[in-house]
Amino acid sequence: MILYDFPLSEQVRVFLRLTTLFRHVFHFLQRDDPLDHHAALLSLFEIVDATARADVKSDLLQGLERQRGILSSLRRNPDVDAGTLDKTLKDLDEAIESLHASKGKFAEYLRNHEGLMAIKQRANLPGGVCDFDMPTYHYWLSLPVEVRRSHFSAWVAPLLSTQTALELHIRLMLESGKSFHLEARNGLYQQNKVGADARLLRVGVEEKFQCVPEISANKYQLNIRFLEMDETTRTGVVSTLVPFELVFCSF
Repeated sequence: MILYDFPLSEQVRVFLRLTTLFRHVFHFLQRDDPLDHHAALLSLFEIVDATARADVKSDLLQGLERQRGILSSLRRNPDVDAGTLDKTLKDLDEAIESLHASKGKFAEYLRNHEGLMAIKQRANLPGGVCDFDMPTYHYWLSLPVEVRRSHFSAWVAPLLSTQTALELHIRLMLESGKSFHLEARNGLYQQNKVGADARLLRVGVEEKFQCVPEISANKYQLNIRFLEMDETTRTGVVSTLVPFELVFCSF
């Protein structure tokens, strides 16, 4: 089954983008080839751009504290596993404390790093970081892998508390989602009420149906069109019945 996420607020949209970009960074960073480290650096630059107008730390703290408050109210519920609840609350406490301890605005030190921003500026141009354009960057890519990785780890280290908190926040949001098995007749599905507290929708479709959901939603109405795929091109609405899974995440 292929899962498609649809954030219902700009805050959640930024969180999902950041989570994806962090995974790209660490995926490429664990490899040794200079081209992989170049790809990791490009993803790091995307993190800088994706958070230029967002107060990530403040928004994330607000979300984590809201989750902690909801979970704390469940302590006396006999249907809730006390051990699991205590472990989750401890993880939330540590994430919140770590965010409070981090200094400055998220990724601010990267924006003030003259050398990295020089690379970023050239990287925005097609082929702008060729060795004849940026010999200093070519030199860095030629350093031993252990040296490059140590430099990169130093650049990423101040972001790790936010990355850990983000992963926890998104995981709790997804794990608390309510799932429904539904059908789209002639590739169309409509629902008149989403809910004011919904933060994220997730649609799951089995690969064999070879279609992708196009989602339009607000707290009053949800519309999903399942579009046929021709390689990477959407051709039109599916004419058959499409069973799918719909998850509402409000936590």
